[in-house]
Amino acid sequence: MNKKIVLAKRPAGLPESDTWRLETGEIPSAGEGEMLVKQIYMSLDPAMRGWLNDTKSYIPPVEIGAVMRAGGVGEVLESNHAKFKKGDYVYGWGGVQQYATTDGKGWLKVDPAFAPLTTYTGTLGMPGMTAYFGILEVGQIKEGETVLVSGAAGAVGSI
Repeated sequence: MNKKIVLAKRPAGLPESDTWRLETGEIPSAGEGEMLVKQIYMSLDPAMRGWLNDTKSYIPPVEIGAVMRAGGVGEVLESNHAKFKKGDYVYGWGGVQQYATTDGKGWLKVDPAFAPLTTYTGTLGMPGMTAYFGILEVGQIKEGETVLVSGAAGAVGSI
């Protein structure tokens, strides 16, 4: 069975237990041009709180009744996709669920020999990429400048 967490209602302030709902269903199959991923690790990021708000942002909000958005690392169990094969490890937006089907758009192969799979949800995942591009591209930090980098507000800020 596939267990998934779906958004039940938009929270006002801090999310509560009834903000989400646990749903159980059949494990999906990969369709034409798709792959089935068994999720192993999911990234729980500060940005997730902002995705619950029905407001304009850099990314659309999670819809009521939709699987909660989350990045994750998993193993391809079944593939009808030219770029991915059974046994590949991948990172992508599978959401908070055990199994996800995807057309592969935005998914990347990852190598557990290069770094532990958990690293792809942190340092080599969205939080790490946010810090990396924030420092190098947005902040345009130059050699000799003093920089204070703090994780106190989370990878992308807080609410």
